[in-house]
Amino acid sequence: MQALKFEKTGSLDGLSLVNVDKPILSPGEALVRVRAAGINGSDAAGILGMLPFVTTPRIPGRDFSGEVVEALDASGASSQEWIGAEVWGTGSERGFTSDGSFSQYVSVPIAALSRKPASLDHSRAGSMTLQWLCAWITVDTLANVKEGDNVIIIGARGGIGSAAAQLCNERGARIFGTYTSLAKVTPPPYITPIELGPKNAIRDAITKVGLQNKIDVLLDCAGYDQPFNDAVFTMTPNGTGRVVVMAVHAKDGMFPINLRPFYTKALTLKGMLSSILGPEEVKGVLDDLAKKIDTGLLEGPKEVNEIDMRDMGAVKGALQEILTRASHVRSVIIP
Repeated sequence: MQALKFEKTGSLDGLSLVNVDKPILSPGEALVRVRAAGINGSDAAGILGMLPFVTTPRIPGRDFSGEVVEALDASGASSQEWIGAEVWGTGSERGFTSDGSFSQYVSVPIAALSRKPASLDHSRAGSMTLQWLCAWITVDTLANVKEGDNVIIIGARGGIGSAAAQLCNERGARIFGTYTSLAKVTPPPYITPIELGPKNAIRDAITKVGLQNKIDVLLDCAGYDQPFNDAVFTMTPNGTGRVVVMAVHAKDGMFPINLRPFYTKALTLKGMLSSILGPEEVKGVLDDLAKKIDTGLLEGPKEVNEIDMRDMGAVKGALQEILTRASHVRSVIIP
């Protein structure tokens, strides 16, 4: 089969198109023909050596959508139960310490298989799984957003931020989302937009609506210190404020934080790690998302950018782009 592979980390130029053997299944595994594989920042970061736990040589890629073509039950005998099923997946250690989805085939534990939303084609399904998993972990597991919460999302237009906004809205929270510019953006009706620019743009906007010291949850999906520290000043001082971070823009990972409001407001700070959930837990999240997308409770992507896996220039360009900016239009590799 064809796959994208790197032998050592350090440069996107180390990624190349190669011919390798298809994965050999172990008992309890399925072989999925990949039809689309989403490109994420963690894919580029792993190739560049920014994630120290990535092992080499490695086929990158965490997201996928495709169909099951082979499966072995727990005894190692051929199983027909999932053959032909259209599935999607993401998360765990795929693409980090085991080979990922930037290939024509990928192996998946049968217990982790999840049927993709019937209302989405493979490209749209394959573009969204990791960002929605991250949003789910952020909103549900870490921040425990609930009805009546006041929530600020920094980076509400990006993949994780926009997904988190939908999940917060589903839970009955009031959402404020930041945007670098509103000139060509129409935020969804459930988000009160805050255009960044003035130093205290977030603080001023929250004060204007009478919610200073009444923000319950801050979700930072962008990783810039100025809006982060501005938003922290708006949070509740009653000891229940929750802050979740999942990005840092600086290459060295340094992020200056004003700690005084943290301890004077007794805030809790948590970091989002997408591999915190095991394969079967990820399946549970994806199964729930698929049902809600197909019933219209949640909305999947309207458009994606498809990239032929054999076009190495386009592949490397997409990997570089996702590191430098968050786009509301996701790119997928088509094997």
